[in-house]
Amino acid sequence: MEIKKVALIGAGAIGSYLIWGLSRLADLSFTVIADGQRGERLREKGLVINGEPFRPMVQGAEETGPVDVIFVTVKYGALSAILPAVTALTDSRTMIISLMNGVDSEAVLEAAVGKGHIVPALLRIASHRERGKEGIDQVTFKEPQGIRGLYYGKPAPLSQRDEVQLEALKAFFARTPLLTHMSRTIESDIWAKFLFNIGQNIPQAIVGCGTGAYADSEHVRFLKERLEEEVVLVAKAKGISLHTAILEKWQGCGLYQEREPCRAPFYAAGPGSPPPYRN
Repeated sequence: MEIKKVALIGAGAIGSYLIWGLSRLADLSFTVIADGQRGERLREKGLVINGEPFRPMVQGAEETGPVDVIFVTVKYGALSAILPAVTALTDSRTMIISLMNGVDSEAVLEAAVGKGHIVPALLRIASHRERGKEGIDQVTFKEPQGIRGLYYGKPAPLSQRDEVQLEALKAFFARTPLLTHMSRTIESDIWAKFLFNIGQNIPQAIVGCGTGAYADSEHVRFLKERLEEEVVLVAKAKGISLHTAILEKWQGCGLYQEREPCRAPFYAAGPGSPPPYRN
């Protein structure tokens, strides 16, 4: 399986990383799916990414037709609205990669197009978008390094279709400047990202503080730890492992900067926990 035709739904701060990377493949049919005023603005003005102007192909899903890979990077509130576009872009061989925050966009997409299309994934990148002069979107990000970047994989056991899809993606990504990692623990990775987003973003938003408050204030740290504990319990109920090695993989790698480590007892690995994962 060779990936020749790719579509992106969601040309925002996250989607711009893909535009930056995939627009450099001259032999790739790459389309940004956008309609209405958003589509008109992108066609007319393009966007600027890290100071470099980009003018990707922009058109509707029906006009584009089925593709090999669909990347979905919309805000969660827009997910239901783009399902008809996803359906129009999907045929029997299409792979769908959601880089949305949260833990259930894959299930929503699978319900719309059927089984076998979803490749679970996540993206760790610091990216910012703002409307610049003349209404042109300006996106800036620090190019991912090390353990940051795009993670993708399939839960075991892998079917023959799974293996073909992963090998195709591996070969495809190798042709791009995107930093990617194939993960054997992708479901746990997605939940670990969710755990840290919930545990850190919510207290900061409510209290109006920075990350240093988790070390300075026992009260803010209490909120963080209780929220993370709840995510661990929900994940466990769904059969998702968030053992120590998975959490340390994300917390100890510079993705989540803290001035002192979390000491919550629920991080302790129980009997039968898998050995530390190394990519």
